[in-house]
Amino acid sequence: MSVNREMKSRRTKRWWFAAIIAAVAMFVPSVASTAYAVAEPGDSVWIGSRQGHGGTGLFPIYLQTPEDPANPGEPDFWAYCIEHDVSAKTRLVGEIDDPSGFSGENYFTDPVIQGKVLWVLAHSYPAMSLDDFRAAANVPGLSRNDAIEAIQYAIWRYTDVGWDSNWNWSGSDDEAATEAAYWYLVNGANASSGMTLGDFETTVSITAPSGAQQADSLVGPFLVNTNRPTASVMVDPSLNLVDENGNAVDPSAVSDSQELYVDLRGADDPGTATLTATVSGSSVSGHIVTVPNPDPEAEVDHWQTLGLIAAAGKTTTAQASVRWAGAEAPAIGTTLTDFADGDHTLAWNGGTVVDTVAYQNLTPGIEYRVEGELMRKSDGSATGIVGSAVFTPSSPSGTVDVTFTVPTGYAGEHLVAFEELFETEFEGETAVAVHRDINDAAQTVLVEKASVTTTTPTAPNAPGKLANTGSDINGFAATAAALLLLSGAVLALARRRAQS
Repeated sequence: MSVNREMKSRRTKRWWFAAIIAAVAMFVPSVASTAYAVAEPGDSVWIGSRQGHGGTGLFPIYLQTPEDPANPGEPDFWAYCIEHDVSAKTRLVGEIDDPSGFSGENYFTDPVIQGKVLWVLAHSYPAMSLDDFRAAANVPGLSRNDAIEAIQYAIWRYTDVGWDSNWNWSGSDDEAATEAAYWYLVNGANASSGMTLGDFETTVSITAPSGAQQADSLVGPFLVNTNRPTASVMVDPSLNLVDENGNAVDPSAVSDSQELYVDLRGADDPGTATLTATVSGSSVSGHIVTVPNPDPEAEVDHWQTLGLIAAAGKTTTAQASVRWAGAEAPAIGTTLTDFADGDHTLAWNGGTVVDTVAYQNLTPGIEYRVEGELMRKSDGSATGIVGSAVFTPSSPSGTVDVTFTVPTGYAGEHLVAFEELFETEFEGETAVAVHRDINDAAQTVLVEKASVTTTTPTAPNAPGKLANTGSDINGFAATAAALLLLSGAVLALARRRAQS
């Protein structure tokens, strides 16, 4: 009996159990996984439907569950089975791990065998393009499904068989080509000392300059670090990359620890740019994906383990951004007016004033914050009346309004607006522009003096008439005397009646 037939018979015993689980799984909602810029152990992935001949297959791997699992699109990675006797499941969530975390019981527990399997993964499809794999194995007519079968059998040769043997190629489109590809991989892996995760490690980083940058200069340095021979660097928007002396560099062949500058010589306007460094390969290759069995009573504790590989052309990227001021420094000027009528005079009891801040030489797309305070012109002291506004300019020049509420208590004062401009990303740092001119009439309002109301006294017998000397006063005195005499007479009459 051929090796694959013998192993298939061992798998038959679990077929009924796998079929039931698969049927149940069809009704289980997809578990959304988190997308990671760089996948690593502990991250979740989604396993798509197997591709290839019936007995073997290549699994598409996604960093997040597709919105439409029936049409998932292009996968992020691929994987081959590394456990012949454990049923493979698809449309499930698995977890990335190091090979050392393998929980199965076949030969893959041996680090030597792990190295052989990693060698097969690295020297086959899809780590190599199908054309490149055909050329390497000297089988130009090899179909994609036959390539997958040859690779899968080569992996199982190490993980589950343990010795070189012929397989049943009955599922192949071209048995001779498939077998030739298989022996190319086995012979290569046997002759090698194997591979480790370190052979797949792919790192790249790019660090932006830390100091202030300005147009009409060389903006930088950007520092590129990678463990690959070279990285390619792209600038958005398209700008020239140079070295510290202004000499052109090849952006497609940037070496480790190379410093780059963006050439802004001759430019006047402020702006921003993003540099993206790209290298071939992915550190995910060589890791494994394990799908745990959620049924604690099940015969097996996991449904399958897969070996991850990045497809040919897979890249790892890093980005860094920079912004620069215009050739001229940012500047602001202000105009303070009464909100009610637009003049420079405010009612004595206060109101609302608006400071229109005109700016120049700002960087479009960068968020700024302008902060202002009203000052007494009489002695230059602060009033504590403050206002602010946050804005993102679409062009280097423009205006923004800052509103202040003036309470009662400043009648007769000249109030002057002082303004400072900051970049919001750098809280607590020095203002990029200020305008503080206590004598600037444009940024000054006058609070009117309070009005005075005069009270007019009047004579008792002549409403609306001022008191004066003469007969009016004498008449008042005579009237008072008469009243006194009358009261005396009344008192005397009352006494007589009391005595009679």
